[in-house]
Amino acid sequence: MKNNDVLFCTKAVVNLNSQTIAYFIVHPDNKIEEKDASFLSSLFIDSNITEITQQKTIFFQSHIDQLSKLPLQSNIHMVIFIDGIELQEEHLDTLSALRLDGYELGIKNPDLKAIPPAILDVFTSVVFNLNQCSIENVIESCKNELISTKNIWIDEVEKEDQFNTLKQAIPEASFSGNFIKRVNTIKGKRILAYKAILIDLLIALNDRESSPRVLADYIERDPTLTYRVIKLTHTAHYRSQFNVSSAQRAVEIIGIRDLIKWVSLVMLSSISGKPDCLFPMAVSRACFCQSLAKALSPKVDGAFIVGLFSYLPSFLDDDLPSLLKNLPLEENIKAALLEYKGNLGGVLRIVEDYEAGRWEKIPLEQLQSKNITKQSLKDLYVESFKEAKEMMSL
Repeated sequence: MKNNDVLFCTKAVVNLNSQTIAYFIVHPDNKIEEKDASFLSSLFIDSNITEITQQKTIFFQSHIDQLSKLPLQSNIHMVIFIDGIELQEEHLDTLSALRLDGYELGIKNPDLKAIPPAILDVFTSVVFNLNQCSIENVIESCKNELISTKNIWIDEVEKEDQFNTLKQAIPEASFSGNFIKRVNTIKGKRILAYKAILIDLLIALNDRESSPRVLADYIERDPTLTYRVIKLTHTAHYRSQFNVSSAQRAVEIIGIRDLIKWVSLVMLSSISGKPDCLFPMAVSRACFCQSLAKALSPKVDGAFIVGLFSYLPSFLDDDLPSLLKNLPLEENIKAALLEYKGNLGGVLRIVEDYEAGRWEKIPLEQLQSKNITKQSLKDLYVESFKEAKEMMSL
């Protein structure tokens, strides 16, 4: 696989002894404050961030109105820095909720005269940019009791004399900038932001306490996805008699299992640069798997996802074990996809053999015990094309 896309850059953050203690994640275009949800996708989905940062703390900057797009908390120690200029007293509840959810927050260039102490208390870290603050002001601010108890990071250190002055005045601080250098470009193959949403949905599904409101929050990160999910409630699939205007109500009507199916479809349909026939083939296989599984093992869920995800290597140009590694799928689905194990694995094998015309490998005698004949198998196959066509029109 050829990985030439620049996903982001890592900028070393060092202590007074010039030892790297953290990494500042920088937008590839150096627009570190750009309101770009795909940047978060690159950071947490398209790369092995733990390996890249050697399990050290990561810093990145965001906007107050982008905090809803943050990924779920993981084993990565990260600090999210928000510009102090953006903060108002009305943001206190949002910031406090994030802290309760386990996120660690930092504030950028705080104006101690303008920011209420209650808001400042939410932050555990502070960053000062020397291109916006003088060294004298930084040193003076760090003497303030509201700042001195926090983790202090000073960015944009350009010269050796600046570094020497700062580490002598604030020895407990950490530093980064052109003088420190140590900036690395991280390359890889960009995956869609939808994958981040799908992963968060799958994680939420494994939490029995997740409500439709929680699931809707993930969907609402993308306006197009929200529109398509709401639109689904007006189709023949669900026959809603109500005017649905929110993602939460749509989730309640569609149901959790179908929700994952539709988000997965949106994810794959949004990948560009692939043959036009690829997506219809994937959806047809998913429908065929679902129909066959329903006939063979009515109580087994997940056949649609197994059929659809069996095409992931063709869409994302990587091997299936790597693609499934970070997807929190149920073990029976992974076993079916990777080893053809279990009921779902047996269904996938039959479907693939049928599509390829490997008639001698299809266990017709076993299928007949479930009242599935050669003709009924053909009918399911033809029907899967019709169902796929209907799905793709939504």
